[in-house]
Amino acid sequence: MGALSPVSAHEFWLEPQDFTVAPDSEITADLRVGQNFKGDAFPFISSRFQSFMRYDHLGEISIEGTAGDIPALTVSPRGEGLTIVTYVSVGQQLLFRDWEKFGEYLAYEGLDTVAARHDARGLPRDRITEIYTRCAKTLVNVGDASNDQDHATGMQLELVAGQNPAALTPGTEMSFTLLWEGQPSANRQVALFRRDDKGDAVRTLARTDNNGVARFIIPTAGTYLAAAVQMTEPAADQNVDWQSYWASLSFGVED
Repeated sequence: MGALSPVSAHEFWLEPQDFTVAPDSEITADLRVGQNFKGDAFPFISSRFQSFMRYDHLGEISIEGTAGDIPALTVSPRGEGLTIVTYVSVGQQLLFRDWEKFGEYLAYEGLDTVAARHDARGLPRDRITEIYTRCAKTLVNVGDASNDQDHATGMQLELVAGQNPAALTPGTEMSFTLLWEGQPSANRQVALFRRDDKGDAVRTLARTDNNGVARFIIPTAGTYLAAAVQMTEPAADQNVDWQSYWASLSFGVED
């Protein structure tokens, strides 16, 4: 992945310029990669993703672009309502040269059982290899979309919002269902980032219940990012120690 790895760039997300737009305007969004909800814009490069899709009242459609486009997404709405945009990257490989860095990564992402599973499989504690895939999602309200709801789109790991952010007010609860291969994933860490007035991120953690649901209080209006990671044993032909999937869901809450 070049200079960035999950240790130095824990998050990858879609960030619209506006989370609520008029039906006659455009939806624009950057792909961003970074840490603590701060990151650099990533261009539209078709060879780096498996799918780049939007979902609205007219169904689903692939997002087209020109190589190098920043922002990576510029589309016209297809009518009022909630537009869901998803991006699934191609798998990329990374190397952890020592156990300390790998352990820091596991601790940060709440992957509590992986170390024991690693040792039980007889894997080495140096030069640990992993293939990771990003599963990013954002919610954009076009006109009045407060009655619309987020839904699963079929990504391998996916966060589904239990409420439309357009219908929320600060101080209320928002829930997220974490789906792994379409099924609720219990006892998994979900992180929620809130960007404050200075542009810094406040990170709050929760774990999913038996139904795969994590709950957070949304304290203020602003820009938010929910994120989770799933670590699995790879297929034999992958020739790596681990395979991971990274889900993100960005959204905005207004006053």
